[in-house]
Amino acid sequence: MRKGDIILVDFGKSQDSFGKKRPAVIFQTDKLNFAVDKGIYDYYLVIPLSTQKDPITDDFRLKISPRENLERECYVVCNSICFLSKKFIGPKIAALSEEEIGKVHELLKDALDM
Repeated sequence: MRKGDIILVDFGKSQDSFGKKRPAVIFQTDKLNFAVDKGIYDYYLVIPLSTQKDPITDDFRLKISPRENLERECYVVCNSICFLSKKFIGPKIAALSEEEIGKVHELLKDALDM
């Protein structure tokens, strides 16, 4: 996996989760991704995707168009980042462009007030 890959994630069915499988973006350094691939590290930093607009958090969302196996227009929800065990990470379904990765960086800075 690489930074910017869109993957299918099992967020589980607990009360504190999103409650279903949904796409998310891998958004950690490729050095950590390499460590996961080699079995040295077990977690991915991911940003969930949503098909819903949200007037409260729209300033922290990036709209992306359908591509590859991502069938619907989605929003990268930059105010909802989390670490997940690799056991919840499914297959790659698409990828962000370099330009979109740069925009996500900026939205994360805004969401984290950096």
